[in-house]
Amino acid sequence: MHFLLATTAATTSTAGASPVAAPSCQLNNPLLWVCQQIQDRVGAGNALGPLLQDVLDGILVFLLVLIAGQVLRRLLVAAAERRADPQIHALTRNVMTILTWVFAAAGGLVAGGVDVLWVLTFGGVFTLAIGLAFQDLLRNILAGIFILLEKPFRIGDHVAIGDCEGVVQTIALRTTALRTGDGRLAVMPNLTVFTSVILNSTAYDQRRYSVTLPVEPGTDLPRLMKAADGALAAVPGIASDPPPSVQPRVEPDGRRVVAVSFWVDYRAHDPDAMSGELLSRIWGDSAGSAASAAKGRA
Repeated sequence: MHFLLATTAATTSTAGASPVAAPSCQLNNPLLWVCQQIQDRVGAGNALGPLLQDVLDGILVFLLVLIAGQVLRRLLVAAAERRADPQIHALTRNVMTILTWVFAAAGGLVAGGVDVLWVLTFGGVFTLAIGLAFQDLLRNILAGIFILLEKPFRIGDHVAIGDCEGVVQTIALRTTALRTGDGRLAVMPNLTVFTSVILNSTAYDQRRYSVTLPVEPGTDLPRLMKAADGALAAVPGIASDPPPSVQPRVEPDGRRVVAVSFWVDYRAHDPDAMSGELLSRIWGDSAGSAASAAKGRA
């Protein structure tokens, strides 16, 4: 920088060495008039004009790169939105934000007269210092990037992460937010999400649902199981692959039950409504069969 050259020149002259030329304004520079105006007022040999020119150059380049990066980020984010993938959208926005600020800062320093090697050296030292001082922050940012790349879940998925369960709302640089079943917001560091076991309930189109039928003393178990099989075949929307199952079992507390399990495409059908219809058909069929059997005995 001109200011450093001026200081070096003054020191060298004081030591008795050959004098160094006084700093001058940079020609072919859009801010040349600023430097000339200052030198006209304070003197041609003063370093204030070239120094201010360097500083304004750095600020101008910083702002231009920052604005260009913002425009490019919006274009890339708009392109990602057309792909209908919110995670690509989030990843593009986060990465472009980091790159824009890094390149804007580096470009501003170089345009301000700082040597490129010095910028690279300082950048390495600064990165190391920041990494040591903000280890948890950087680890969460890296974890967030890997989550967006690996896609163990997407925005809108219903997941269980550790003790938290809910619908994914956002995947930011540092945190992931879930909306719990009771309407609360759970915000977790990305590193916690990245290192935890993730149970994604909406990763596949089909999910298994179950209803449990109590078996009271005197219940005709074969007739109840046959009624369950008939109801499973009659309710529309229940998948045949994997096939449903009807299994009698004894609960740990000694109760006898019949567990009816079936697979449903929860995106196309309402599982709760289907469970209600299934139970209505089972109880209706079993009651009708029991009544017919009693009438036949009479």
